Amino acid sequence: SKTVDGGPIPSAPATCYYKAMEGLVLLLTNYGYFILFPLAAFEGPIISLVVGFLIYLGYLQFLPSYAILILGDLIPDTIYYYIGRFGSERKFMEKYGPRLNILKKLWLEHGKKTMFFSKLAYTLSTSFLISAGLVKMPYKKFISYAFPVTLFQYGVIMAIGYYLGNSYQLAVKYID
Repeated sequence: SKTVDGGPIPSAPATCYYKAMEGLVLLLTNYGYFILFPLAAFEGPIISLVVGFLIYLGYLQFLPSYAILILGDLIPDTIYYYIGRFGSERKFMEKYGPRLNILKKLWLEHGKKTMFFSKLAYTLSTSFLISAGLVKMPYKKFISYAFPVTLFQYGVIMAIGYYLGNSYQLAVKYID
């Protein structure tokens, strides 16, 4: 089997992943809070994991990072909501038909649960957030559901990143 420096050669997807993570770490350590908002708006959960790691290592501070991550999540959520609110219901009905009534029931009768699961359903999140606006859920109610879920989600993911930073530091002691 092929090896690099005595270890196995990583697969192409793994190499790509490590390079992406390395790039994120470099961006955040070089540009700090200035780059954090656009990164969070684009890919918040992954960024929050890296941020937790960098907080442990002392490159970033918790409160400003947490606040920027929350805004970086809620502002795009609001944009998605308004896309649904002012978008074409007719086009949605053509594509999804009776599912709109199911979504309306979910948002209006089970809004908190729907928000919780839609924010955690990574690939479905955007569609659900748009649908909240589409079914004319009041914005104040929408944001009152999104805010605590976002606080929880980013707090947990940052804590995991922080823990990984600790684990990394411990591992480096034994490797060196």
